[in-house]
Amino acid sequence: MSMSNACPVRRSPSAVLEFSGEVQPASPAATAIVVREIPSGVEVLLLRRSDALKHMPGIWVFPGGKVELDDDGHDEIARACTAASRELEEEAGIAIAPAAMMPFSHWLTPTVVKRRFATWFFLARVGEAAAVQVDGLEIVDYQWWKPADAVAAHHRGALPMTPPTLVSLHDIEALANCPSLEAAVQEREAPRFFPKVIRESDRMVFLYPGDAAYDSGDLDQSGSVHRTIGAAGIFSYVPRADVP
Repeated sequence: MSMSNACPVRRSPSAVLEFSGEVQPASPAATAIVVREIPSGVEVLLLRRSDALKHMPGIWVFPGGKVELDDDGHDEIARACTAASRELEEEAGIAIAPAAMMPFSHWLTPTVVKRRFATWFFLARVGEAAAVQVDGLEIVDYQWWKPADAVAAHHRGALPMTPPTLVSLHDIEALANCPSLEAAVQEREAPRFFPKVIRESDRMVFLYPGDAAYDSGDLDQSGSVHRTIGAAGIFSYVPRADVP
């Protein structure tokens, strides 16, 4: 499962997300969700960011980063594919061609967050024996996780992560039950997430499109739910459920 043991770490939501009173522009970014098949099921690669970093120190993430000006591509998604491929090799030592990256989801950082990104997430598969080599600077560790186990570890406080990572793990877990993970991803339209954040004294609620409270911000409003709830640095995802 892992290269090293993860120790429980409790973080406040502000330690994971930096908030700002001014709306910042969103930079284009790309992320690679790397999966492999083992006899017991699908595993996902997670990387640990260095504690020395100013942005999201010690957080477990998928490989990824900003789209650079020299990343090739004829449109937004193609350039993001190139960026995801480049970042994957830089951070984890895994070479996957941009053409092998399948659009998985798109996330736009909430307007209340200081560092904002418009990020394409891509799915990429590697063989069971694929070697991982972290750069030792920005990325200091790696672990292969079954999605459900990673979610459980996060809920125990042992695997700090942000909502997009958590939601993606839930999504992979659900799609992994299909006859073909790749076919299931290709057949659907990549979901787009533009969270709206409701901050309360002891928790944060990230509302996604499809939640009855998405437009109003009224958490007591009846109807469909689709949200992530965070408290003490631990996030819990409530998948979309249509309620009459």
